[in-house]
Amino acid sequence: MGEPIDLMNNNDVDVNVLIGLYNQKMATIMNQNVLLEAKYQSLKKDFETEKTKLLTLNLDLQKQVDELTTKTKSKSKTYSKPEDKYQEGIED
Repeated sequence: MGEPIDLMNNNDVDVNVLIGLYNQKMATIMNQNVLLEAKYQSLKKDFETEKTKLLTLNLDLQKQVDELTTKTKSKSKTYSKPEDKYQEGIED
């Protein structure tokens, strides 16, 4: 049988090929990183926009609830029970 191949033997590797492959891999990784960062920024911006819309809607709805509550309270203060004409002559 033949001799085992020593993969750690750097004498058989052309340094220029090694640097070229390294640069290619780094460029690929950097491109992926930039794309992921852009996607993250887009999602973050969309989230902030939706959050602002929801907070504004929540504030508007709370104002409507407050207005309705105020109207209901003012009506209940001026409300008087109508006279029941069918209860005439009945003593408590």
